[in-house]
Amino acid sequence: MSVALVPLSLLLLFFSKRWLTIEISHLVHRFGGGHRAIIVIWSIIFLPGTVIHELSHFFFAILTGARTGKIEIFPEHLEDEWEDENSGQSVALGYVQTQRLNPLQGFLVGTAPFIVGLILLIWLASLLQTSYDSGQTVYLCFQGYLFFTIANSFFPSWSDIKQTLPLIIIALITVIIAWTLGLRIFISSNSQIVSLMDTISSTLLISIAANLILCVILFLVNKTYSRNQPKKV
Repeated sequence: MSVALVPLSLLLLFFSKRWLTIEISHLVHRFGGGHRAIIVIWSIIFLPGTVIHELSHFFFAILTGARTGKIEIFPEHLEDEWEDENSGQSVALGYVQTQRLNPLQGFLVGTAPFIVGLILLIWLASLLQTSYDSGQTVYLCFQGYLFFTIANSFFPSWSDIKQTLPLIIIALITVIIAWTLGLRIFISSNSQIVSLMDTISSTLLISIAANLILCVILFLVNKTYSRNQPKKV
């Protein structure tokens, strides 16, 4: 069950992030901010997550022997990352320039933020529990903030997905062929893989809960603000 819960949790986390984006956009617009203000606010809030995302690309590119170029951790108007529903403009919060990658390099570099992000989230979840048990409020808040920013920054961008597609397609074809030939892999309920999936799904559910709480708060603030605005005659 935990194995199936991981992709479902990822899907819910992705959509909760999208909802959070919309509510932040609405709030900024209600206070007179435009598209640029939304980008600045979003990039400041999630700067630690963006830094980790791009450094993951950078170090995995080095490990695979790929040449790297410019690293950007501040937003620019590019093709992929984030779209404001009111303006239709897309924004990349950061990027790393690399040489043309082979399928294996593309997969490792493209999935690097996802892999590193999951590892950090699991680690931070354990730190949060320790800080909570010991009553260390300052550390708890700081670790919670890092957890929140990483959880909303570790998803691959469209350019990352395009890099990973060749190897994913090869892997899917291999699995289909193996399944057709009768090869089956069974995982026991007490295996380390199941235990890892339990940990990952629990961590993702915490991330989803944090996003949903913030989304509901922002939604109520937006509704309250809109009701208090004078009606145009």
